[in-house]
Amino acid sequence: MEIPYTKEQLKDSMGRPLTQSMFLEFGYNIQYALFTLNDEDKVYQDKVYPSLKKLYLDIGDPTEYQFAKQCLLGWRHWVRLCENKLFKPFLQEWRDELEVALRSEGIISVMSQSEDNFQAAKWLADKGWDKKGVGRPSKADKTREANIKDRLGEQLDADVIRMEKFAKNV
Repeated sequence: MEIPYTKEQLKDSMGRPLTQSMFLEFGYNIQYALFTLNDEDKVYQDKVYPSLKKLYLDIGDPTEYQFAKQCLLGWRHWVRLCENKLFKPFLQEWRDELEVALRSEGIISVMSQSEDNFQAAKWLADKGWDKKGVGRPSKADKTREANIKDRLGEQLDADVIRMEKFAKNV
């Protein structure tokens, strides 16, 4: 994979690793912006900004180590970026999408082998990819489920209000 920037561009004038200012969307100092947070590369003022999300997903490393070495200044730079409050929501979305992509690839691989492999066929039939761990759910799992339920509840509330307004107009 060819990277359209140099490692030196990932540092500010004092030699410190860039974090928020690397991204066009945060709009700190356009001279330092190297990436977009969009799904695809973005052209802005006749300059192409590669999508860091696209690079992250293309490398497809669930440990994120190879991504940090190839696309950033290394592991420490990546950890610092991951701790950034503005970047965290994007990062979680990327991690979720990578997990789904890797599971999908794994399932497709198992499906291609299932004709000759009884265990692979059994795993598919039992929905082996959808197993939850034994025991009490972690705090993170509880929070994730609560967030999903909240979003669903908000959507349902909005639907009920819309239906009530429609019923009054009829």
